[in-house]
Amino acid sequence: MSRVYIGRLSYRAREKDVEKFFKGYGKILEVDLKNGYGFVEFDDPRDADDAVYDLNGKDLCGERVIVEHTKGPRRDGSYGSGRKTFEPKMTGCLPLLLALGSLSKSVAL
Repeated sequence: MSRVYIGRLSYRAREKDVEKFFKGYGKILEVDLKNGYGFVEFDDPRDADDAVYDLNGKDLCGERVIVEHTKGPRRDGSYGSGRKTFEPKMTGCLPLLLALGSLSKSVAL
């Protein structure tokens, strides 16, 4: 399995547009679209190579897109299983409140 980054993606582009754009380059396992970019996961790394070589700089939904191999592993911790994993992360005020709570306990002692 191999993931390809697609950048400068039009905000109008939908999953079906991306699938049609990559049609003929092998079996696509997953299309993951974000705001202005996305990822396409291929079953065969050779298909991903062909897509990168042929489609980089081509027009998709009125935008000239960047198509290149991803750099590094997936951020969600999975390795191409196609499944989304959930890992709770401490963000926002919670880490600060916990830190302050443990700090006040150590100061009070």
